[in-house]
Formats: sequence, C-alpha cells, structure tokens
Amino acid sequence: MKEAKALHILNLEDSTLDAELVQANLRKGGIDCEVTRVQTRADFAAALEKDGFDLVLSDYALRSFDGLSALKMTRKVRPNVPFILVSDTLGEEVAIESIKSGATDYVLKHRLERLVPAVRRAVREAEERRKRERAEQALWRSEQRFRVLVENASDIVAILEADGTISYESPAVKRVLGYEPEERVGTNLFDHIHSDDVEPARSSFTDLLEKPAKRGGELLQTRTRD
Repeated sequence: MKEAKALHILNLEDSTLDAELVQANLRKGGIDCEVTRVQTRADFAAALEKDGFDLVLSDYALRSFDGLSALKMTRKVRPNVPFILVSDTLGEEVAIESIKSGATDYVLKHRLERLVPAVRRAVREAEERRKRERAEQALWRSEQRFRVLVENASDIVAILEADGTISYESPAVKRVLGYEPEERVGTNLFDHIHSDDVEPARSSFTDLLEKPAKRGGELLQTRTRD
C-alpha cells in the first residue's frame, strides 16, 4: 500500500506561540505535515518562488505584512495552492473580501478545532481540481490527435446527425468528390446518393444507429447523384 506523503505547508506567522499551536493542532488532528514558518514579506515571497508547498496558512495581521497581501501574492505566483487565513479576529467584511480574493477558508485562532477540517477540505478540493485539469488536458490532447488524423486521412470522414444531416466532412471530400469540406454541411447525406442506392443506404444507416459497434462500410459503397 502506497504511503501518503506528508503535506508541505507554508505558514506565515510572526508569533512563535501561535505557530506552535497551529502545528500542534495539525498533528493532533492526524495530519502528517512539514511546516515551513516565515515571518516577513521577503521570506514569504522567497518561499513561494521555491514552489513545493501543498498549502499556505497565513496570519491576517502581522507587524510588517498582512494576510490579504499575502493572499494576493500567492494567487499571482501559485494560483492553485490552497490558502487559509488564521487570525485572532476577522471581521465579516474582511472574511468576505478574503474569500472573494481567492482564499480557500479562514479559521479564528480561538477556534483552532476548525483548522484540521479546513485543511483536509482545502487539500481535497485542490487534488480534485488537479485531477479535473489533467483529465481536461488529456481530452484536449486526444481531440487534437483525432483532428490531425481525420484532417489528413485519405478517405472521407463524416459526422452525421441521426436523420442523416451532415455536420462535418473531412478535407478528403474535395479530393474524392470535388466538394469543399463545408459545402455540404447542413444538407442530408441521402440527397447526395443515387436514387437506386438510397433505400439500401438508409437501411444500413438505420442498422448502424441501432448497432453502433457494427461497421458502416456499406454507406461508402453507394453512388452519388453527381
């Protein structure tokens, strides 16, 4: 069984006691983590540039920096890393502004029991987002490969609606039949088939719709009207 890796957490906190309390709550809650603590804007910026962090925890009010500025910096440099504000006090307006600016969540320091659930949710949502992005990228690459194959195929590749309306024909239609690829789009395939072949072609097409796994080569053997 593959062992889950420890979370790499960047913690912007200028209070040693608060930083220790945060780490203690995380470990008490069963979160295996490695925490890098920074206290200044310069150190925070340098840490973000290094990458490798799964999560950012940030105090809201620091002596030389503030949580909203840290949030904006994180969203600019590492837009996909979850960000949780941890603060002594956080008014409703600030809380709303932080969420609108891209914070994943916020936790009050006198309610640190909320920290572990907030961290778990933030990490889970980030992983789900990464999975969706990977799936979308894989689909895009697959579609691009399919497009290249279709556009360079020597045979005509067509996409038909259930009633036989042509919604796409590959560039090969110009070489084989003399039509521009968009010329017959929107017309019905059976209007271009010789009258003697229409009924057999319709029968083959209907059979293909009912049994998609069956090859539709019979349609390619029909004669055109032109």
